[in-house]
Amino acid sequence: MKLNIPVILLPLILILDSCGGSRLELRTSTCQEPGAIQSDRVPNPTQGFDISFQSYLPPCYADLENTRFPVIYLIAMPYELRLDAAAETPMSLADRLIRAGKMPPALIIVPEDTVGQGYHAALAIDLVAYVDETYRTLPDRHYRGAGGISHGAAIAARMAFQLPEAFGSLGIFSGGIAENEKPTFETWIDSSGNHPRVLISIGDQDGIMPYTHNLMNVLDAGKVSYELNVDPGGHTGAFWAAHMESYLLWFAEAWE
Repeated sequence: MKLNIPVILLPLILILDSCGGSRLELRTSTCQEPGAIQSDRVPNPTQGFDISFQSYLPPCYADLENTRFPVIYLIAMPYELRLDAAAETPMSLADRLIRAGKMPPALIIVPEDTVGQGYHAALAIDLVAYVDETYRTLPDRHYRGAGGISHGAAIAARMAFQLPEAFGSLGIFSGGIAENEKPTFETWIDSSGNHPRVLISIGDQDGIMPYTHNLMNVLDAGKVSYELNVDPGGHTGAFWAAHMESYLLWFAEAWE
């Protein structure tokens, strides 16, 4: 359902129907205060990983007691100690987009970077459950996205395809999967018809491209549609900064 409401320089806020249904309405807010970044951790993890993370809370989050928000989980993305009015990092950029009315208010969750077998499942099970329990989220896959840069993109892909009920959107930023993972992904894809919408964004000079092709091969074989953006650039911070805004706005398109 697409709602077109004329709003200029006012953020949009998603509110869950008080009767418990899935209907959403767009509300306007005059709040122009910056959002907030805070640190948190999952207190009782069940999957063998301690999970610390940063959360970005949108403007006036504390005052909007009846409002629930979409969530974007970003893996192996920069930690931000404070919001920066000029930085092209995820939380700082999202805050500017939200306050400019270009993006609906959302929570952004960035776990501390960890690599290990089963870490993706720990994030999808322990972290998502804790965030939904602790923060005012919209606990539905349609309003929950997973994404990442480089190896974080591979972690996000495992999260979204092994546990498809958890995530409605998957963003692959300069990443992919290893050749030996293809059979596992094929099994996950074949066992579920509930696939996420997928964005793949990569530079044409990125050395990780073979891993991206591995992922594209299994998506093609499983008839999973995806959007592919190949732009000039390599596996660099400059490339990611240049495309971070369009990356965030792609997640937000799912909520229209």
